[in-house]
Parts: sequence; C-alpha cells; structure tokens
Amino acid sequence: MRKLLRSQTAARLKKLDREARNAARKPENADCIHDLRVSIRRLKQELEVFAEWFEARRLKTIRRHLRKLMDRCAAVRNCDVAIQVLQAAGCQGPELLARLEKERRIAGGTLARKLEHWRNAGRIRGWGHHLRVSRAASKETAEEAARRLLPAMTEKLFRAGRGASQPNSTRLRMHRLRLQAKGVRYTLEIFDLVYGRKTKPMLEALKGLQEKLGAINDCATTLVMIRRDRDAVAAVRRLAGEREAAFREYWKKRFGPRQRVRWKALLSMADGKK
Repeated sequence: MRKLLRSQTAARLKKLDREARNAARKPENADCIHDLRVSIRRLKQELEVFAEWFEARRLKTIRRHLRKLMDRCAAVRNCDVAIQVLQAAGCQGPELLARLEKERRIAGGTLARKLEHWRNAGRIRGWGHHLRVSRAASKETAEEAARRLLPAMTEKLFRAGRGASQPNSTRLRMHRLRLQAKGVRYTLEIFDLVYGRKTKPMLEALKGLQEKLGAINDCATTLVMIRRDRDAVAAVRRLAGEREAAFREYWKKRFGPRQRVRWKALLSMADGKK
C-alpha cells in the first residue's frame, strides 16, 4: 500500500504541476482551466481518503492551498460554463455575454498571477517532500484497502442515486450525488493496479454520470449568475429540465439493481489479477 500511495501521489503531483503551468500560460483556454480543476480534485480525493497515511500538519496546509486554488479556478470556470449554457439554451443577449466575458478576463488574469507565483515558489514540487507516506501508517495491503473502501463507497453512491434520480428530487441531491461519483471514480483510479481492466466499464459509467450531473450543475451555476435576466433564466430552466430527464434515463440504464450487485461483487474481490 505504501508503494502504491507513493507512486500515485508522485503521479498526481506531477500532473497537477503540468496543468498549473498550462493554465498559467493559457488562462483564456477553457480546457486548460478544466484540466487543472480535475487535477486538483484527484489529488484532494487521495489526500482525503488516505489522510491517515500522511503527516497531519503538512496535509492540512496543502489541502488549504488546494481549496483556495480551486476557488480561483471556479471563478474562471463559472464564467465559461455560463457562456456555454446560455448558448445551449439559445440565449444570445450581447450585453449579458459581454458582462460574463469581462468577468472571465478579470478572473483569468487573477488566476494566472496566482499560478505564476506558485511556479516561482516551486510550491507544487515542494509538496512532494511533505507528502511522504508515514512509516507508522496502517499495515494493510492495497488489496485490503480496496476491499475496505470501495464496496462501501459504491453502496452509498447507489443509495444516493436511487433518491436523486426520482422525478421529484432536488438539485441539491443531484449535486451531492455528483460529488460522490467523483469520489468513487478518483478513488477507484488509485487502485488500477489492484483491479486492472476489470473496472474499465465502471470508470466509463462514472464518467458519464459525472457529465450528466455536471450539465445540470452548470445550469444551476448559470442561474445564479444571470438571476436578473428573466428571459435568460426561463430558457436555462427549460434546459435544466431536459438535462435532468437525461440524467434519470442514464441512471436507469447504467446504474440499475443488476449493476449494483455486479459492482459490489467485483470490488469485494480485489486480488491484484488483471
């Protein structure tokens, strides 16, 4: 387990450093901002699930920095999302779009300066020295950790999804399900060497679920940013309704009772065989 965590931590830090550099060079590129956010989430998930394996004081500081960076990224990403949602909803109001584009430029510049400061300070690379796996950590193997964590996480996901996929469900429940789906997916990725290709269909299903729920969340984010424009609000609400229906259909197709049983059985038999 120590070997697995060391390799995963190094890989995720390297990926985060690369995406931070790309976003600093191209703050106007929406894909660069998105990739940076995903890298932050993957590292945060590892540090949350395996917190006991790292030195607590160092871990707390790093997680605080990651949270602040994510907030800066969100200020940029929310503008990108709002513009995309408005276009999908058929809203082309020039004044509204111009305001969002201006906010986006300002937020992008602020993020780029922050990332440049991080690069000059060598912050992300320095974290590699602070995130050393403790020798006093648990003695469990990677297979034992996988069996302990993933079946329970998956059971909670299916239970939450049954409620969130009901026609009368709230967007808050869908948002919480989205966070759970990310947690399961990013944790499952850590145990790739344990499960191998057997979990590829799961990862694909989780990615699709994230996309469906993310599209709904994009509408919710946009509604907050355009709340004073009644026509735009009405159009985005219609789009949100369509996306919620698409999510419910996807859940029914990819996360039914049979899938739940199959997933739980597979995740409970972590044996390192591919």
